[in-house]
Amino acid sequence: MRILDRERYWAFLKAYVICFVALVGLYIVIDAFSNLDEFAKRADGVTEFFKVMGWYYLIHMSQFYDRLCGVIGMMAAIFTVTWMQKNNELLAMLAAGISTQRVIRPVWVSTIAVSLLAVFNQEVIMPRYAAEIQRSHDDDGTLKVLVPSRYDGNKVVIHGREADRRSKTLLPCNITVPANILGAIIEIEAKQARYVPLEHPTAPLTGGWLLRGSRLITPVDEKVFADKEALLVKVEDLKGFPPLYGDKTSLSGDSYFLRSTLDFDSVARSRDWYHYATTPDLIQSLSDHSNDKAEKVTIAVFLHSRLLRPLQSLNLMMLSLPLVLGGFGRNMFVNLGLSLGTSAMFYGVCFLSTYLGDHSVIDPELAAWAPLIGFGSIAVARWGSIRT
Repeated sequence: MRILDRERYWAFLKAYVICFVALVGLYIVIDAFSNLDEFAKRADGVTEFFKVMGWYYLIHMSQFYDRLCGVIGMMAAIFTVTWMQKNNELLAMLAAGISTQRVIRPVWVSTIAVSLLAVFNQEVIMPRYAAEIQRSHDDDGTLKVLVPSRYDGNKVVIHGREADRRSKTLLPCNITVPANILGAIIEIEAKQARYVPLEHPTAPLTGGWLLRGSRLITPVDEKVFADKEALLVKVEDLKGFPPLYGDKTSLSGDSYFLRSTLDFDSVARSRDWYHYATTPDLIQSLSDHSNDKAEKVTIAVFLHSRLLRPLQSLNLMMLSLPLVLGGFGRNMFVNLGLSLGTSAMFYGVCFLSTYLGDHSVIDPELAAWAPLIGFGSIAVARWGSIRT
């Protein structure tokens, strides 16, 4: 590594840190002052208040970075190159016979490095704290969440009004079993549905939902529940099962056990859960029967866009650098304004393409590739205007 390369790397690092602190810090300040009351509900005292707020934004830092990584990298590259021009360093290096492409090589390497850092963030850090990232400002992990309808691998519909995450219980719950399983459509209304994981130590039946306080909406012959290995089993003895949610010792009605591939986390997750999932989980979710057709299309569009994100970051930089290196001016703020206008146009087209893909107007592959192909062609044309 030569001296000039080390200077470019150091300049890029300083610009990147400054842009990151400025953008993310501004977002945090505005968001924090807008939600002081929500944080106060979770804290008892000033010390705990700042502890709760600090942990919330420390966890959400990965989410902010995921959203802004492309723009921050582009801004850092613009500041690095513009500052080099402002000090007439580029002119001296060109006079020494060093090409512009060689001069900005450290900027390319730095941009690729931060793109890999963004990939590490989306594949490792965000999935690890996905549950906490999806919480609202006043949610300490005990608030109940709304539950949409879900299908499991057997096409059984599970719908709960709300869910308690601590006890993994739906309150209340409606179950619809299709006719091809037990010979007739079975609808069950339960006051509580508690998920029993496979590794539960004492439950006689595991890997499904224990329905308490249940009643059959459609009359069915009781013989269909006689087989203890069937999908739906009537439970006479609740000994060994997880305790009842709430202060009540029992609920009026029957108890049933529904074996299901759909666990509590899959039922209670938010609509945008896939933003915080790993790429292998997204690929697997495309064949998951709990996701409806519209959701699978949205996940497919997001998956293709995620795979192309490093290329999109490089494309954005290739669009912006020629504005600086093409002789349009040495004022870094003018150059930054032109670059931000280019990035706004770029992301606007990306959002439009994603919208069309989510609504099945265009294929998911085209929704991800179209902006990259279009703006990539413009970047190649602009690249010829660089002074060498």
